[in-house]
Amino acid sequence: MRAEVGRVNILIVDDRPEQLLSLEAVLAPLGENLVKAASGREALRHLLQEEFAVILLDIKMPEIDGFETATLIRKRRSTLHTPIIFLTAHTERVYVERSYSLGAVDYIMTPFAPEVLRTKVSVFVDLFKKTQKIKLQAESLRAHAEQLQRLNRAALRINSALSLDAMVAAITEAARDVGGAHQAMTLVKLERPGERARTAVSLSERYTTFQKEAPPPIAGKLCALVCARNRPLRLTQRELSLHPEWLDNGGQRPPPRGYLAVPLTAADGQNIGSIQLSDRHDGEFSDDDETVLVQLAQLASIAIQNCVHAEAREANRLKDEFLATLSHELRSPLNAILGWTHLLRSEPFDEQRVSHGLEVIERNVAAQTKLIEDLLDVSRVTTGKLSISAAPMALAPVVETAIDAIRPAAEAKGLTIDVSLDPGIEVNGDADRLQQVVSNLTSNALKFTRPGDHILVSLRRAGATAELTVRDTGEGIAPDFLPLVFERFRQADSTSRRTHAGLGIGLSLVRHIVEIHGGSVVADSPGLHKGSTFVIRLPLLGVEPSSLPTLTREGRSRSLVCSESASNLGGLRVLLVEDDADARELLQEVLSQHHAEVTAVASAHEALAAFCVALPHVLVSDIAMPGEDGYELIRAIRRRPPQAGGDLPALALTAYARKEDQKRALDAGFHMHATKPIEPAALVAAVASLAARARAGDLPCARDRGSSEEINP
Repeated sequence: MRAEVGRVNILIVDDRPEQLLSLEAVLAPLGENLVKAASGREALRHLLQEEFAVILLDIKMPEIDGFETATLIRKRRSTLHTPIIFLTAHTERVYVERSYSLGAVDYIMTPFAPEVLRTKVSVFVDLFKKTQKIKLQAESLRAHAEQLQRLNRAALRINSALSLDAMVAAITEAARDVGGAHQAMTLVKLERPGERARTAVSLSERYTTFQKEAPPPIAGKLCALVCARNRPLRLTQRELSLHPEWLDNGGQRPPPRGYLAVPLTAADGQNIGSIQLSDRHDGEFSDDDETVLVQLAQLASIAIQNCVHAEAREANRLKDEFLATLSHELRSPLNAILGWTHLLRSEPFDEQRVSHGLEVIERNVAAQTKLIEDLLDVSRVTTGKLSISAAPMALAPVVETAIDAIRPAAEAKGLTIDVSLDPGIEVNGDADRLQQVVSNLTSNALKFTRPGDHILVSLRRAGATAELTVRDTGEGIAPDFLPLVFERFRQADSTSRRTHAGLGIGLSLVRHIVEIHGGSVVADSPGLHKGSTFVIRLPLLGVEPSSLPTLTREGRSRSLVCSESASNLGGLRVLLVEDDADARELLQEVLSQHHAEVTAVASAHEALAAFCVALPHVLVSDIAMPGEDGYELIRAIRRRPPQAGGDLPALALTAYARKEDQKRALDAGFHMHATKPIEPAALVAAVASLAARARAGDLPCARDRGSSEEINP
C-alpha cells in the first residue's frame, strides 16, 4: 500500500517586498511550494483555499498586524493547529509572551541565520508530511476495508443468482461497485458445443443521465488480449492516449480515465472470460483496486464453474426426462397405427369403420411427422443451422392459415377462437417459419384451454413493430415456471401422470424463430388457472404496401396439387428406385393409380440396368440404399449425354430432411427434393410438374441448380 505526499505549501506573510524575496531565497532549497502574502488579509484568503505546513508571519503590518492575523487564524477550525513562526525585529518581552500565547511555535529575531530558519521550517514540513501520510494511509485502509465489505456482499449476490445470465449480471454490477468505476463489462465464454458467450454491461448514472455524452468504449481488443494472456492488465489514461489502436473506435473518442481488466479462469487454469473496468470515479486505478478485482474474479470463476456444473446436471436430468417422453410420444402413435393396421387386415369391417381406421392411422402418422420435424428443428437450433428465407410479406394471411389448421380441433373441443387481424401489417420474414410460430402458439393455447373457454388471437401495430398476441383462459403458468417457459425440453409437468402430451420444444422453437427474425416474444400469466398470454413483436417492413407473396408452405403445396394433380400421369414412364419393399409398393400403387407406367426397382444397380429398357420420362429415387446410393445413381445418369437420358427429370424422395441434405441432393443432379413421408397428391403433382417443365424446356441443367425445388409433405 502506497501513500505518497507531494510538495507541501509554506505561507510567507510580510508587507515588505524585499523581505519576501529574502525569505523565498532562503527557503527555496527545501523544494516546497512557497506562497507569498503582502498583508494579513491576503494571508487569510490563501488559508481559506489551501492547507499549509507552516506559516512565517511578520508582526508589524498595516491594517491587520501579525497578532490580529494569528488570532483570526486560530479561530478557524481547519487552521487551529497550523504552526506559526513569528519573524520580527521587536525584542521586547511582551511581544514574545503574546506570540506564544497565540499558539506560535517559535519567535525568531531578524536578522536571522538562513540555515537556522531553514532547519526550523524543515522540521515542521517533515512533521506535516508524516501527518499527511498517516491520514492517507488511514483513508486508504478505510477505502480498502469498504472494498472488502462490498466484496463480501458481492459474493452473496453472485452465489444467490439463479442462472448463469443472472450471475454474469451480478458479477458486473459488483465489479463496478467494488472498483469505483463508471463502466464495467463481464465476458464469460465456455468451451462447450452450442454454448453462447455471455456478456453484461453496467453503467453509472453519469451515462444514463447524460445520454448525449457518449461513454468511452470498453475495448474488445483489450478484452481479447486479457483473455489470451490470462493475466491482469492495468493502463493509465496516458497509456491509452498513446495507443488509440487498442480501442475499438479508432481513437475517435477520448480514452476512458484508466482501464483495469482481470481474467476469469477455470479450475484447470483455462481462461473463461474477463472482467473489465474503465473510467474510474476518482483518479487512476490503484494496486488495491487490482487486488480486490482479482479476488472478485476468483470468487466469480468458482461461482461460474459451480453454476455450469449445476446446469450440466440439470441438463442431464432434462435429457433423461426428454428421452423417456420422446419414447412415449413416438410409441403412442405407432401403437394406434400398428393396431388399426392389424384390425383392418384381420377383421371384416364395413366401409364406415374402415374409413375411421384409416383416419386414425393418417392422424397418427401426421403427429409423428410433426414430432420428427420439431426434433430436426431443435437439432438445427443447437448447431446454429436454423436459417430463414426472408422476403417482404403480409402477416395476416400467415396467421389466418395457422388458425384455419387448428379450428376443427378447437370446435371439436368446444372452444371459441376470436380473431382480430390488421390486414395491412407487413414484415420481412419467412412465411413458413412464421406460420410455424403461430401454429405452435395456438396449438399450445388449444392444449391448455378447458372446453367451453375461448382463445383470442390479435395482430396490430405497436409503434414500429407488429404485435401478435395469443391469449387463452386456460390453465395458466405458475410464477416459478414462467421464466423457464421458453427453455428447451422444459415442461411444467414432466411426470407420467401429466395431462397433456408433447416434448416441451414448441415454445423453444417459437423463441428462436422469432429472434432470428429480429423480434422478441414474452409470456405472461397471473397464475395457475388464470390463463396465459404470449406476445410476439416483429419489426415492421419499412416499404410502401405492395402486392407481396403470402403463400405458406402448405399453401404452395395446395396450389401445386390443385394445378397439377387434376391432369393424370397417363403416358408418363416413371423409373422408381426404392430399397424398402413396402415403400416401393406404396409409391408404385400411387403412381399407377394416376395411369403412369412405373418401373420399380430396389437398387441403383437395377435402376441403371433397367434405364435403357424403360426409357423413363421421370426418375423418382430414394437416397439411402445399400451398395450404391441415390447420389451415385444420379451422377451416373448425369454423365450420359442428353440424347441418352442424361437430362432426365429427377426427384429425390428421402427421409433425409435437413437443409444440407436438400442441397446435397440438388448439387448431385436431382431437380427436386421431397421429404418422406409425402402425401400421394404431392408426389403425383411433383412428378407431373417435372414432366411438364421438361417438355417446356424449363428444367435447369446438371450444373445449374438455381431454380431447383424442395417439396415438403
